[in-house]
Parts: sequence; structure tokens; C-alpha cells
Amino acid sequence: MNDASPLLGDVLRLGDDPHLKEWGADALDETPIAEIGDVSGAVYDLVCASLGDQPRIHPSAYVSPLACVHDDVVIGPGARVYEYSTVRGRTVISGGAHIGYGCEVSRSVLSQGTILSHRATVGYSVLGRDAYFAADVVIAVCLLANSDMLRPTKTVHYALPTGRRMSTGQPKWGALVGAGVRAGVRVTLGPGAIVGAASVLHAGVNVSTTWIPPHSTLHQPTTGYQIIPTQGASCATKPHAST
Repeated sequence: MNDASPLLGDVLRLGDDPHLKEWGADALDETPIAEIGDVSGAVYDLVCASLGDQPRIHPSAYVSPLACVHDDVVIGPGARVYEYSTVRGRTVISGGAHIGYGCEVSRSVLSQGTILSHRATVGYSVLGRDAYFAADVVIAVCLLANSDMLRPTKTVHYALPTGRRMSTGQPKWGALVGAGVRAGVRVTLGPGAIVGAASVLHAGVNVSTTWIPPHSTLHQPTTGYQIIPTQGASCATKPHAST
């Protein structure tokens, strides 16, 4: 890996997804992330160019009549979008991906087999194959230092393995998440976070702009709970691992 300019394929390979590969998105795998800039938007453009006049929603996909899916969305074969979810903003949902109840997905790529449980919020991000996000997961996309949060102008930087950061050139940029990542309930990823493949983010973890190596496991700094007896006995505190 070239730390000065890591390739997209160093984090996730779009060519490992047969649908994204068929749609031409694998052309980005050997491109430095910094050169791509708007990664999810670049994928969307390649996919739309490949599809041409073909339908943007595959006939085998399921979209609930209670979901809101905008015209600028591509949904692959066997994908499912459930009630009260919104999908918009130049988004690509690959084959077999699952978007549960009450999610919001904007300008993102969900690779094959990726699952968003309930009430997940994902924007300006690319999620690798077979990732799983539990309920209430949030990916932030802009910096709080912006004077006008509705019209952000400050550029988001993404993390490098050495701890340095590199500019995306974009005022909105979420996260890159490798294949097979698991995220528990109420996990939050800061703008510019990069999560290596097969990592596990336990419940309640807040990840700032950080490069997480593949096969990492993240817990909250403290994991414990207090048991308070109801009949006057003394309290006990026991360790408890997050899930």
C-alpha cells in the first residue's frame, strides 16, 4: 500500500462484487482514493453509463410501496428496500443488498449482500460486500466546523494508515467500509473514516476520522454494568462484553 496515495482497492475492491464489476465500477479499484474524490458519485456515473437505457430498478428487486426511492437510484437484482426507508442522491444498491425499515441512504454504494438493519443513516459512503450494519448506525458526512451546516464548504479529509490525513476535495464525504465488516447498534462513523475488511465494531462505538486496519475489533473504552438488587442486598458490578 502506498501511504501517500492509497488505492481504493486497498480498502475494498469493487471488482469482487459481480454486479458492480459487470457495470464497470471495478475500473476504480486501481485508482488512488485522492484522485477519485467523490467515490460514490464516480461509481454511480460508471454504473449509469454501463446500464444506458436499461431500467434502473431490476425486475427482481423488491421496493416497498411505503419506501421513497428517487429516480437517481440504481437497484440491482434481488435487492430489497423496506417500509419507510428513503434512498436518493445518486445511489447504487447492488444485488441482494437489504435496506431495512426507516433507513436513509443518500449518494452511497451498497455492495452485494450488504445489510442495513433498522433506522440506519448512510450518506456519501461506499460499503463493501456482505457488510452488516445494525440498528441506528450513523455515518456522518460533514464537519461541525462549517458555519452553515446546510451548505458545508469545509473539505473533509480521510485517514491514512500512519495517522495522517489526506484531502478528499469534497465538503461532504462519509466512509469507506471494507467487505464483511460488522457494526453493532448505535455505531457512529465520522466523516473520512476508513474501515478495513472483516472488522467488528461493537455496539456504541464512535469512530472519528480514523483508518481501521482489516480484521480489527473495536469496543467502547469501558464495558460494564451495575446490578442493583431489589431487596436490599449489596450492589455488584460485573464485566460485560459489548456485542
